[in-house]
Amino acid sequence: MNDAAVQRAGLELLLDWIDALRKADLDAVHELLVPDVVWYGLSDDLVCTGRPAVLDVLREQVPVRCDGDALELLRGPAHLVLGTRSDSLPHPPGIDVHGQIYSVLEPRGDAFATIRDFAHRADALNAAGLAGQRVWA
Repeated sequence: MNDAAVQRAGLELLLDWIDALRKADLDAVHELLVPDVVWYGLSDDLVCTGRPAVLDVLREQVPVRCDGDALELLRGPAHLVLGTRSDSLPHPPGIDVHGQIYSVLEPRGDAFATIRDFAHRADALNAAGLAGQRVWA
C-alpha cells in the first residue's frame, strides 16, 4: 500500500480496530480483516492464517479491556503501529514482554492484511519503516 493510501486509512482504521476489540464486536472485526489475513504472534509458533482462524482466537480474548497505562498509535510509510503498555498483558511462555506489546498492522484498503506482534518497540518501529526516525519529541 502506498503512503497516500495509508494516510487515508490512517489512524482512524486503528481506532476502529481498538473499538471493535473493546466492544467484542466480531462482525466489525471481520470487516477490518481481509479474507487472507495473517497474524504473526510474538513467537514463531503463534501464527493465524485467514480470517476464520484469527476470529477464532479473538473470540477467546474479547472484549479487550482498555485499562492499560498507555496506548501509542503511529503511522509509517506502509504500516500502522499500535503499542500497548499494561501490567495485564498476556505473557506467552518464554517471552518477556516487559509490560508492553507492539502490533504492526498492514492495511489493504479499509482492512488489515497482516498483523505482526513485537515485544520491543524498536523492532516494531523497524518493521513499520520508522526505525531511526524521530517519532515523538
